[in-house]
Amino acid sequence: MVAGGAHAVEEAMAGPSELHCVYVDEGAPARAQQIARDAREAGLAVSTVPVDECDSMSGVRSAGIAAEITFVYREFRELLHDLPDGAAGCGPLLLLDQITDPVNLGAVIRTAEAAGALAVVLPGRRAAPVTATVLRISAGAALHLPVCRVANLSRAIEMAQQAGFWVVGLDAEADDLLEPPPPPRPAALVLGSEGSGMRPLVARNCDQLARLPMRGRVGSLNASAAAAVALYRVAEGLFPGRPSG
Repeated sequence: MVAGGAHAVEEAMAGPSELHCVYVDEGAPARAQQIARDAREAGLAVSTVPVDECDSMSGVRSAGIAAEITFVYREFRELLHDLPDGAAGCGPLLLLDQITDPVNLGAVIRTAEAAGALAVVLPGRRAAPVTATVLRISAGAALHLPVCRVANLSRAIEMAQQAGFWVVGLDAEADDLLEPPPPPRPAALVLGSEGSGMRPLVARNCDQLARLPMRGRVGSLNASAAAAVALYRVAEGLFPGRPSG
């Protein structure tokens, strides 16, 4: 994929993704020129191309700089293996089911990183992968927060439970309201699509189904808004009294 814009290229250079080439327009702003110099000093390939080519390759207004990268997903098994005993003190784990819109995915990842989530877990099928659009919408958060891609989301839920996580699926029809788990037990949230929610098998594998309070006439929130409310609600219980920022 090709990520466009100075911020995205800087994040790609600093993150775990594989960066293959930086493209820069010779008339690009000073910040872009400095990034290109840093890339050369780091031994990366740098190619001079017109600004409209940077825009075309990345699909965004790039301000004259873009980079070809391969996004590196984190192995979910390794992520769990590297956790401290009992995963106490970890941020919430977020598992997404059937989120197919890259704009929604990017917004969810941005919120998850800001809320102190441990990682975002995506199924390998019937779900949006991390693309240049996701990177742009996430404001680079996808290059900081571990993003895992798994073959079987239900199996990933079982693995999280074995690692000590209490897994709560968000369901608009659930009887229980979403509450933070009693500390220090870590929490995992499962979020489905706005239209169809979680798949039945995924929902059955959760320890609990819970809903967000809806006091107005609107019956549901889109995926990114629901994720924001749920993540901060759960994080309040996991990190009581911790100052923000």
